[in-house]
Amino acid sequence: MKFRKKINNTKAMKKLLITALILQCLGISCNFPSNQKGDEYNEQLQGFTINQKTALDSIQFKIYNSFVKCIIDKSVSPLNSIFDNLDNLYGENPNNIILYWEGYLLYYKAIYFLKINDKSNSEKSIVEGIDILKDMKKKNSEDYALLAMLQSFSVQFSPGIKASFASDKVKRYLRYALDIDPSNLRTNYVCASNDFYTPAKFGGGKKVEQYLLKAISLPDQKVISAFLPSWGKEESYAMLVRFYIDKENWGSAKKYYQEGLEIFPESFSINQYAPKLIGK
Repeated sequence: MKFRKKINNTKAMKKLLITALILQCLGISCNFPSNQKGDEYNEQLQGFTINQKTALDSIQFKIYNSFVKCIIDKSVSPLNSIFDNLDNLYGENPNNIILYWEGYLLYYKAIYFLKINDKSNSEKSIVEGIDILKDMKKKNSEDYALLAMLQSFSVQFSPGIKASFASDKVKRYLRYALDIDPSNLRTNYVCASNDFYTPAKFGGGKKVEQYLLKAISLPDQKVISAFLPSWGKEESYAMLVRFYIDKENWGSAKKYYQEGLEIFPESFSINQYAPKLIGK
């Protein structure tokens, strides 16, 4: 069996290298179908003009590509430009979908600043994202899952007992997300991530496998739309492989490594574990 896939072009290699940078940034935690019915989302989108819908089309990938450009250009301008567009769009038509993507963008902005060792602006960005999501009315499972992920990222900036309070907020937001929709992919992934990075002495590591196995069994989107989130499954496979490697459960590690690569053949986050699986 082969556990390392060849990358045959520079574009793919650049994608892998950028993903590697992200993984390095997210050492303590980390990068959407919804619990809402399709008609509820359609109601939110009905007031948008064609130009506004165009701005939101594939917004998740626009944000990620802008993040990559920020790293290459060594400038936060690409992300700021999209945020300004989203902010203007929200001013024209206030909508939770727009607020969600503002929070998501600020998460990547915080990662960018952390990568260039600007912890002050990283903290400011993540706090801004948290505030936007906290103030959002009628949050759904997707919103709480993202809020929990941002809150988890912020723990590194919280000294002493404040870190404990921040961790409690993460758990609370995840409870809300699970109560609303226990079959949300991103909620299960963030639950797994939070448990994975929680030290065993504080009760961590007990439900990682359970949450990840459920996450990879769920659809990327329950409501198919280019306006809505679809992340989480690739990250879930990568974390599951790492979890089994840590447990020296080589059979399961190889199984989910191969399964993950069938779905995400160019995934650095999964491919990085190939050397550890050779000969096992």
